[in-house]
Amino acid sequence: YTCMKNKRCSWWVRTGFRLSFGGLAFFIAVAFPFLPSLAALIGGIALPLTLAYPCFMWISIKKPHQKGHGVMWCLNLGLGCLGMVLSVLLVVAAVWNLATKGLHANFFHPE
Repeated sequence: YTCMKNKRCSWWVRTGFRLSFGGLAFFIAVAFPFLPSLAALIGGIALPLTLAYPCFMWISIKKPHQKGHGVMWCLNLGLGCLGMVLSVLLVVAAVWNLATKGLHANFFHPE
């Protein structure tokens, strides 16, 4: 909206956006009551966005060329790899949990 109009949103436009977002979130919560059982899987898939990708992006953008590799390069590489390992472990654990407990999907019928 701000890009198209080149001005700030008025109070009624912001209120409309907030109401529509709240309504959409409420509809999703009622329509898909089984989402908490998928939260670990969704979180494990999204975890590299927070933990790993920024470290690898720093390495690819800065391209620190020194004799050998500097401390920051090693730190970013280590933290990025640790984030990827944690993400893989979380996804495996979430799939294991879903396989053992099962997913009881009942649309519009919360228990």
